[in-house]
Amino acid sequence: MSFNHYGYNSLKNDQTNKRLRTADYDRESRTTNSSVSSYEDGRRKNAETQPNHILLLTITKVTYPINTDVIHTISKDHGNVLRIVIFRKRGVQAMVEYEEVEQAIRAKQLMDGADIYQGCCTLRVEYAKPSKLNVYKNDSETWDYTTPNPGEKKTAPLLPDPPRAPLISTRPTFPRFDFECRGGLLSTPHDLPNNNYGDSYPATPGRCVLMVYGLDPDKANCNRLFNLFCLYGNVVKIKFLKSKEGCAMVQMDNEMSVDRCMDNLNKLTLISGNVLQLQVSKQMYLSDIMVPYDLPDGTPSFKDYSNSKNNRYHSNSNGKNRRQTPSSVLHFFNAPPNISEADLSQTISKAVKDVDPKIIIKMFPPKGTEARSSSGLVEFTDMAIAVEVIMAVNHWPIKCESSKFPYLLRLCFSSLPKGIANAEMAQ
Repeated sequence: MSFNHYGYNSLKNDQTNKRLRTADYDRESRTTNSSVSSYEDGRRKNAETQPNHILLLTITKVTYPINTDVIHTISKDHGNVLRIVIFRKRGVQAMVEYEEVEQAIRAKQLMDGADIYQGCCTLRVEYAKPSKLNVYKNDSETWDYTTPNPGEKKTAPLLPDPPRAPLISTRPTFPRFDFECRGGLLSTPHDLPNNNYGDSYPATPGRCVLMVYGLDPDKANCNRLFNLFCLYGNVVKIKFLKSKEGCAMVQMDNEMSVDRCMDNLNKLTLISGNVLQLQVSKQMYLSDIMVPYDLPDGTPSFKDYSNSKNNRYHSNSNGKNRRQTPSSVLHFFNAPPNISEADLSQTISKAVKDVDPKIIIKMFPPKGTEARSSSGLVEFTDMAIAVEVIMAVNHWPIKCESSKFPYLLRLCFSSLPKGIANAEMAQ
């Protein structure tokens, strides 16, 4: 059946032509969109490569901590750095804002593809899109070098000078530091894996507080924790929590000290059978407690060790520190020069009251005819006993007739394997 002008055939032809026109439009649209897309891609590419005074640094193969001090140290030689922002959503990235575009261009040319430390922490440097970085506080993640207190509104005090010292302690200030340039953009950090000697990592703000669980509530106190944690870094403050039995918080001097404690003391079995559990706290520092409560042994639940001479990681004694994993063999030093094995054994047994440890002592020969102190090795049957001795006997005072002041016995874990016959190797 066929129709004429307004019939079936005409309708069929119109539908066919409509489909053809639609197909032509689709092809034209795709061609146009392709041109627009390529044009936009070109604009986007040009925008990304257009020089800017803010650089985007992407750090790969991250082995050591990255903070504002590290980024500022590698960036400041190329120009005046105004602000730094570090973010960790996609790995470790940082934005560095320079004062002028030329400074950023020079920094990009010299830093792109370089290693912060030799063989690790590789940089990929690009131009960022923002025109200014917003910084609200100065810490390990963000820093504004144009103002000491970004985001703080300065208002006049309501009262004049206070009549006495403040009752609430303010947050401590941390010294800033510079790295020496050697090898990569920065020298390799001193505390390399399996490195038992060397300087302490520079003091920096950051995650420096540890939560310590699994302590024996009847025996644990601040000094016992200090004797153990000071082997891996300077201890700043220690606070026991009244609401959580057997739990304490330890503030170390820097992030590397925290890492060393986590690597060596986490999941350590104590003589009570408890397992020491360590976690990094969200708090950046411990506030002073003016009236701490008393622990079961009568000692205060809070102590400040920032000025303690028993902290071992000072600039003049870093090379003498031996950072070893816990073992059943202890190295002792700073003992009286004329101390005997029997006297030392009696001192250890007196300090460790609840345990009758079987001790094997190896005295090292004195260095010179007029040795000021003695040293050697002490071996125990179990590592948990050695840990207990560290906590109880480390910094134990020993009287000496030739000195007005007592000797403070110092202990640390030894690198020698179990077996006192191996002590000959230490000589």
